[in-house]
Amino acid sequence: MALVLVKPAHACGFWTLVDTEKKLEVGWLINAGTVTKGDKRLANMYLDLDAKTGVRVAADHKVVFDVRNAKILRYGEAIGKVDADTVTIGKHVYTIELTEPSFDKGLDDIHILSWKLAVHRGDDVIITAAKASSLCAALRKGGMTDAEQQDEVRRRVVFYLAWRERGM
Repeated sequence: MALVLVKPAHACGFWTLVDTEKKLEVGWLINAGTVTKGDKRLANMYLDLDAKTGVRVAADHKVVFDVRNAKILRYGEAIGKVDADTVTIGKHVYTIELTEPSFDKGLDDIHILSWKLAVHRGDDVIITAAKASSLCAALRKGGMTDAEQQDEVRRRVVFYLAWRERGM
């Protein structure tokens, strides 16, 4: 009998998004997000990091969630739109706010850029993260600009919001 222990990859990072309204958490690793409520796992979102159009969610060789031409797609059908920091899915409008950029020192002296994250629906803050970061930056040859890193963080939030509204 073999025992396998899984823990976040420190060199690339890990961050947690907290949905204070629904009492859910998403633990983001470089290639996946796991949605949990307490000890119960509700969903896994596996990320396709090699797509030319940017990070997207895939399962069973199918694209589940993607962002193309400012449209949020679920299995290829538009379910919402993204306009800068504003995300609209159905009748819900969310605003993604990234503030307080900071560098954290990881293993091998890798510095990881992160932001404080808040997602607003109207005046209410419903989702937070103390340290939201681009986990793909270390993979990209030549690195990523700050704007590209922020785009990756926003995409991860958009994918969670799409799952929150429509499920997998």
